[in-house]
Amino acid sequence: MMHPYACIPVGTVLPYSAPINNPAATAGSPYPNATSHAYDLRLEREGWLVCDGRAVAVARYPELFRAIGYIYGKQSAGFFLLPDYRGRVMRGVNYDAMGPDQLLRDPQASQRLPSGTGGWSGNQVGTVQDDALQAHEHLYNMAIVSGIAGEGAPVFGRYENPLPQTTGLVPPTGYQPAITERQAPETRVKNIAINFIICHRANAAGWKLHQTHIFFN
Repeated sequence: MMHPYACIPVGTVLPYSAPINNPAATAGSPYPNATSHAYDLRLEREGWLVCDGRAVAVARYPELFRAIGYIYGKQSAGFFLLPDYRGRVMRGVNYDAMGPDQLLRDPQASQRLPSGTGGWSGNQVGTVQDDALQAHEHLYNMAIVSGIAGEGAPVFGRYENPLPQTTGLVPPTGYQPAITERQAPETRVKNIAINFIICHRANAAGWKLHQTHIFFN
């Protein structure tokens, strides 16, 4: 008979909506202080590790090492790196997938970088990209002075398109309701923060199926 948890392969990554630390812990808080490692220890006992990029021993997590090896990096002999999904959005590995324009969905897949020293690179699982904005141009007309009027004011004889450039934020028009301008050090989508955990052994405990919901004990 198949074990009820056997359908979860080692190396499976799941979103985990509970905290893994509590830096704002105060007296009387229902959550333990982060320095106690209570969060990590509880998850580890039940077969899960937090995806925070730390180095772990091959000897301690042999099943997970057989699944992911040094994909996410290698610290030293006998230690491999966990995936680090903190502050990152996941993207499916492109391989040879094409978009409607017959271009790779990830146009820079071959240039993807290792997530850690010694990790995989290129069009492979576990690789990373930094944030970026798609290359584009903004054109505008520039007045060209053709002479000086009698009062000393310039006379503009023609208009030309100069080299593309952008000079500041322009609020979009024609949208109802009006669009709120937002500026930030990155280009991003609306998001919510969540933790990710990875299964480090077969038959990881703590998961029950109940109707259409999954509950963590």
